[in-house]
Amino acid sequence: MLKIPGLGDLGDWLGEVPDLTELARGSTVWLAVTGLSRAGKTVFITSLVHNLLSALHNPNRMPLLKVVGDGRLIAARLEGAKAHLLPRFPYADNIETMAKTPAGWPQATADISEIGVDIRFVPTGLIGELLGRLSGGAATLKLRIVDYPGEWLLDLPLMSQSYAEWSRSMLPLWRRGLRAEIAQDFLQFIGDHPHNETSSEAVAKQAHDLYRALLVTARDSHGLSYLQPGRFVRPGTLSDAPYLWFAPLDVAESVDRFAAGSLGALMEQRFEVYKKEVVAKFYQDYFRNYGRQIVLVDVLGALLAGREAFEDARLATEAILQSFRYGQHSMLSKLIGSARIEKVLFAATKADHIPDRQREHLSALMRNMAALPAMQARGGGGNIDIMPLASVASTVDGTQEIDGKRVDVVIGRPVGAGKQAKFFGGEVPIRPPRPDAWGAPFLDIPVFEPPLIDPAPVDGIPHINLDLALDYLIGDRLR
Repeated sequence: MLKIPGLGDLGDWLGEVPDLTELARGSTVWLAVTGLSRAGKTVFITSLVHNLLSALHNPNRMPLLKVVGDGRLIAARLEGAKAHLLPRFPYADNIETMAKTPAGWPQATADISEIGVDIRFVPTGLIGELLGRLSGGAATLKLRIVDYPGEWLLDLPLMSQSYAEWSRSMLPLWRRGLRAEIAQDFLQFIGDHPHNETSSEAVAKQAHDLYRALLVTARDSHGLSYLQPGRFVRPGTLSDAPYLWFAPLDVAESVDRFAAGSLGALMEQRFEVYKKEVVAKFYQDYFRNYGRQIVLVDVLGALLAGREAFEDARLATEAILQSFRYGQHSMLSKLIGSARIEKVLFAATKADHIPDRQREHLSALMRNMAALPAMQARGGGGNIDIMPLASVASTVDGTQEIDGKRVDVVIGRPVGAGKQAKFFGGEVPIRPPRPDAWGAPFLDIPVFEPPLIDPAPVDGIPHINLDLALDYLIGDRLR
């Protein structure tokens, strides 16, 4: 049994302790940040980095990050420029935009990028005592933050589908409700071009162009989010390669194979290449390395957009959840092998748009809109969590008398307005609304300007639960 004077018996303990040399010189944790359009990924990463860099000067911004609250933070610095494979996240440009007069929100990122922060801290307990003897007591955690579009996670279900199955699952969605209204041109085109007609590059390309434009319109003009393939709306650096030129076609239940030389056979071939070259490679080359992940969900935006947008957000959330389901026979396990995501946080964003009393309603609503309760149970409650979040708090809580009653409101400055105003957004339901409850909008919320921000990393940025979220995700590596 190994003994160190004053520290007792360490035989069993040493097997579980991180390498002390690694701790002193710098261990690394990868934190992946994702979310669908308008969920706030860019603002989240910008605020997270800025508040980490400011935490030593103003620890009151991040007290629930225990390394800060306990006074163990020594320094936090941006990682120097290195020859990384991924583009650098534009933190400096984003902070400049948010600190302007009038303030503005940074442009959303559309591809994968990364940024690093080196966190120097004093470990706790026995590890801290050992490091004190070996290296002066300090350790370094290299936090690598990766930003990637959540739309890419919508493609995992494709891996277990044939082209015929995917077509049969997609087209019924585009033939009902709001989707049918905006899909008329595409549906008419594929109605004129059945899967058994002779293969044509021109027809395939035109079908693809119509379908891709349809997806973008559904996202940008109608707030829809369950849009496959995800790379059609967030292509990243993908060029317009011919293997992308496919779209769903009408395929009867009795059809599993397509005649050689047919339009269906051409679409099927490209669909399979897309799965292999785009979807599988993302999970194998990148996703498997991200041990900690946060998924941002704009639940408020879905409520504001109406019933069909909310239902679409539910479908998208369920599709994204497949990327965090493990099992011996799961598609994810087949793609990334034994690699596991250690912690996942689902965050309901824009929590500053509603008063404090309703923020837990936001978490409850997100928990109930998909399969999150089952996921939490399967994870034993230890590696999956849900919380309300505002990366930047643009409002403060207040009260107002409405119809003789005192109600909770938020106070903020809408974009383009000359002064602050009070807003009563309505009640956030804790469960998905019944079909007959969608007669009137649940929420009436403007887009608020950012608060006053110092571009120097000194004061930090006001937020809601950013420190709590970070402590959940990486706090165990800062002890």
